[in-house]
Amino acid sequence: MTHGSDTAALLQRLAKAHKIPCGAGLPPAPRPLRTPDGLVLNCVDWAGPGEPILFLHGGALTCHTWDLVCLAMRDSFHCVAIDLRGHGESAWADSYTIEACVNDVAAVIADFGWTKIHVVGMSLGGIIAAHYAAAGGARPTSLAMIDVAPNPDFGATGPARHFMERPITDLTLDQLVDEAIGASARGERDRIRYRFLHMTRIGPDGKLAWRQDRTKPRDYGHLLGRLQDLTELAPVIACPVLLVRGGRSRVLTDEKVTAFAARCRGGHWLTIPEAGHNVQEDEPLALATTLRRFIARQSQRDDDGASPD
Repeated sequence: MTHGSDTAALLQRLAKAHKIPCGAGLPPAPRPLRTPDGLVLNCVDWAGPGEPILFLHGGALTCHTWDLVCLAMRDSFHCVAIDLRGHGESAWADSYTIEACVNDVAAVIADFGWTKIHVVGMSLGGIIAAHYAAAGGARPTSLAMIDVAPNPDFGATGPARHFMERPITDLTLDQLVDEAIGASARGERDRIRYRFLHMTRIGPDGKLAWRQDRTKPRDYGHLLGRLQDLTELAPVIACPVLLVRGGRSRVLTDEKVTAFAARCRGGHWLTIPEAGHNVQEDEPLALATTLRRFIARQSQRDDDGASPD
């Protein structure tokens, strides 16, 4: 069961606060997309003219973490965000490996019939996006990884992970928001509430519950191992790679991002100073502007017939 939703009003207020245009009737209604293995994924298609961009969220988040970025880019790009398997409105699954998620990404791209695609992934979504870009036969036009690279400080995510792993059946949504703010979640109340509106639901018992599949323990060892694999896979990624680091994030240092960007063909990076780990929520307009410039450069290279190397 969903919350009695003030989603549209919240999005309007957040967009206004970030100076991003937001028309009526947004966000768009989600639609289901069935993969070849029968899994149903939730997809939000923001439409828009121009080249398609597929957005992949971080662990425990949902596709709606990208709403403000999509709002800021939908005038020039066909923006689509999906809920990863086991997250948001997407179905739960038996497997949550990076390989399974890469197959989901390939299925979404095939369903839309895209032959040219820019892929943007944050945290967990960045690991998936990079492995998709390195997979045989896949050749996205560009790859952007948001606050993720090999050799992260995993311990820095501890407080957030512990907060997200606690039971919440004893709380209301407002109480959960209060606790998040009390636990030093940066950002105004509207931003935190918007995040949790999509990350939680009201269960059949009338109590608050996380939307993410919590029936299986998170295999952080697998995820970190697949992240480390990117150190060797980086030269295999044929498209240009942009790494964006949140200036307030403790997950990565400039040195670690620099080292990984140097291993990528056409890799470069930048920091968005006032953003934390959730760059797309903290500084959506700055991130949208960064992505817009990055994609424009790749499109110009393609038009000129230049190699991405």
